[in-house]
Amino acid sequence: MITVTANAFHEKLNIEADEIILNGPPSSLTGHVFISNNESETLFIRDLPLSSPKEGRTLPNMAAAFKLTTSLKAGEGKMQRLSHRVPAHTPPGTYESTIQVGGTEKKVKMIVQPNIQVDINPLSIHFAGVIPGESYYTQLSFTNSGNMPFKIPDIKHVTTLDEDYLCRAMSLAMREKGGEGFNATMDELTRNIHKDMADWAMVNIEEKGRILEPGESIQLHLTLTLPKNVDPKRDYSGTMRLWDQTLSYSIKSH
Repeated sequence: MITVTANAFHEKLNIEADEIILNGPPSSLTGHVFISNNESETLFIRDLPLSSPKEGRTLPNMAAAFKLTTSLKAGEGKMQRLSHRVPAHTPPGTYESTIQVGGTEKKVKMIVQPNIQVDINPLSIHFAGVIPGESYYTQLSFTNSGNMPFKIPDIKHVTTLDEDYLCRAMSLAMREKGGEGFNATMDELTRNIHKDMADWAMVNIEEKGRILEPGESIQLHLTLTLPKNVDPKRDYSGTMRLWDQTLSYSIKSH
């Protein structure tokens, strides 16, 4: 068996297509190509050489090899799924490259799609002491890990829930109306939840509206203000969403 690498034996392969197209976010550009082995022995394909064309839009610091992990028996040809990764902050657009195979150069077109991705640390915050109308302050590390500018959102308000509200509401409903059937019990459950539900908690992020470029990191200064009708003897929790990340918080009464 011959091992095909970026430095040796790639001329033993054949790709009939004049152009290979890969499409996707920077972390996962994918496509398909039909590769055949015209030799009399098995070929194990590890990687193929990539290079920048003389013309066209190319990627800086492009990998020198195209990774594959497949084998072809003598005379065998098959459709191969291709996958390639480029730097995470590569701007959306079409980039060109060439691949050496079968003794010739084949065009490679990489279509990088927009990718909005943010990283937040921590994703869970905790406070002590439930005080009606009190404000709680924390800092979060925020990174734009995508390839598009990202605008820090203005959350404004979130739901704050007594951590035992559903258990308590259901227990009371079952005690009061359980003998009267499903509908009566569900009506009582709804009334209990409505009675115990606190108003909105207010959220302020000092950096709201700021635009982060790809790869940029900042500290977010977040203030959470409880509504005035919370019960100091109960524990409260909730969530807030920043793009596709869910930040959870809890405030214990003790």
